[in-house]
Amino acid sequence: MTHRLADMTWPEVAAAVAAGATTVILPLGATEQHGPHLPLGTDTIRAVALADRVAARLPTALIAPALPVGCSDEHAGFPGLLSLDTATLAGVIVDCARRMVAWGVRRLVVLSGHGGNATALALAAERMRNEMPTLALWLPTALRELDAVIVAVAASEAITPAQIGSHAGDGETSEMLALSPALVRREAAEVGYCGEFAAILPTLRTLGLQAVTPNGVLGDPTVADAARGARYLDAYATALVENLNAL
Repeated sequence: MTHRLADMTWPEVAAAVAAGATTVILPLGATEQHGPHLPLGTDTIRAVALADRVAARLPTALIAPALPVGCSDEHAGFPGLLSLDTATLAGVIVDCARRMVAWGVRRLVVLSGHGGNATALALAAERMRNEMPTLALWLPTALRELDAVIVAVAASEAITPAQIGSHAGDGETSEMLALSPALVRREAAEVGYCGEFAAILPTLRTLGLQAVTPNGVLGDPTVADAARGARYLDAYATALVENLNAL
C-alpha cells in the first residue's frame, strides 16, 4: 500500500487509519536559490525524500503532499524566490493539521528542509498545542538537531563541516546528486563562504544571504558525491526514526 495521501482514495485512507496509521509526515520545503548549480526546489525535494525514507521505516505513517513554499526572504535579491510571511505559513500548517485531526490523525511530524521556516513552525506549534491538545507534535526544526549524524558521515570521508556547509554546499549537493542528478549543474558549482557561520549570522539576518555570499553558497559543492549523499539521507532518516520512536 502506498504511504502517500495524494495517491490514495478516501476509503483507503479510512482503512489505513482504522488499521493504526494515525501518524502523518508533512514535508515542508522552500522555493529559493541554491547557488548557481542546484534547483530552487532543492529543500522540497530533500524533505520529500526524507519523508519517504522515514515512512518506509514507520509502516503506520502516511505522507502528506509537500508544502513547496516557505519563509525564505533572506534569499531576496536572487531571482526565482517565492516566500510566505511567517504568520501565513504557520496558518497553512495549522489549517492542515485541523483537518487531519478531523479524520483521525493523532501524531504530526513536520519535516522542514529549510532553516528559515523555524519561526513559522514555532508559531504553528504553539497554536496547535492550544487548539488541538490531543495531537502529538514533533517538529525537528530544519533537521538541525540531527546535524551530528551528517558530520560523522562526512568525517569518515575527510569532508569537513565547512565543506558540508549549511546551504548548497557538499551536504545538499551530494544529496541532490543521489536524488535528482539531472537537476544538478555540476559544471556551475562554485565554492561559497566556508568560514564560521556565527560570524556572518548578524549580517545574514539584517541584509540577507547575498550580502555574505554573492553566489548564494555556504560550503563547498565541488567535492560533492552521490554515494555520500545517499549515506547522508539514510543517516538522517535513521536518526529521525530513532528520535521519533523515543518520544
